[in-house]
This record gives sequence, structure tokens and C-alpha cells, in this order.
Amino acid sequence: MLQSLGRPEVFMALDVVIVSNSGQEYDGCLLLTSEVLFVVSISEDTQQQAFPVTEIECSLDPKKENLLQVVLKQQRVSYDAEGDGIRERLSEQQYDRLVDYVTKTSHYIVPSSAAMQLASQVVVADPPASRSKTYQYLVDSHYGLVFVSKFSMVKNKALRKGFH
Repeated sequence: MLQSLGRPEVFMALDVVIVSNSGQEYDGCLLLTSEVLFVVSISEDTQQQAFPVTEIECSLDPKKENLLQVVLKQQRVSYDAEGDGIRERLSEQQYDRLVDYVTKTSHYIVPSSAAMQLASQVVVADPPASRSKTYQYLVDSHYGLVFVSKFSMVKNKALRKGFH
């Protein structure tokens, strides 16, 4: 698994009980690297899944602290014909970054009276539709907290957020 990534950093291995969609439980391990979260079945000694860390969210269920949830957001990217070319719609992350940028920088612009009239007619577009799939794992709650913290650090580093 690790050879396919080149030179990855391994941040944590966490023993879990994998909970399938049908409710079956079996022993597994989550292997957190600098780029990918691998899900490995201990009983079958096989890789079950591999998630890019930038495309998932990881958290403990607030009601059951021993339930770790991994949410994969699957983007639906569609295309619009625009002029002579084709323009790709923004991903949810790109859309959020654009909205954040416009919000933070808009107070630097001095609008004209014509722009003020136009602004009252502008309607905010909905973000692109996305589907999400949730995977569940039973963990020791203390190790789960450490894992979520490490995951956040790895994801922020992969997205180049914060100080590293």
C-alpha cells in the first residue's frame, strides 16, 4: 500500500472494528499517511478502502464517543457550455474559498451608485450539489480523539492551511 505513494509519512495506525453497511462488524486498522487514509481488514489481511485525506472529514460521534465517522464527499462536477469553450463548475471547496475571498475583500472596494443598484439585484448561487457517504468504525474513545486530532493536522497540512 505504502509503496504506491512514493515516500509517505505514516502518522498513526488505529485498531478499529469496521462496521459494514449491513451492520456486520470485523477487526480492522486505519492507517493514516500524509496523503491517504487506508482501511485494512485484519481478518482478511487486505486493503478495503483508500481515501485521499483532502476529500474526507473525520470525527467522533457526539452521542457515542467510541464511534468514529469518516465522511467522503463525492463531488458532482458538471459542465456548462459558455461561449466557444466549456467551463467546469467549481468544486464545493473552490466555491467556499471564492465566497470567503469575496466576503473578506469586498469591504476594500468603493462601489459606484450604479454598482449599488446592480448589487441589490444579484442573487447568490447555490453551491454545487454533492453526495456524501459515511463509514463507521468502533474505536477506543481516547485513541479516537488522538486520531481525529492527527487527522485534522494531516488534512490541514495537505491543504496547506495553517503553519507547518
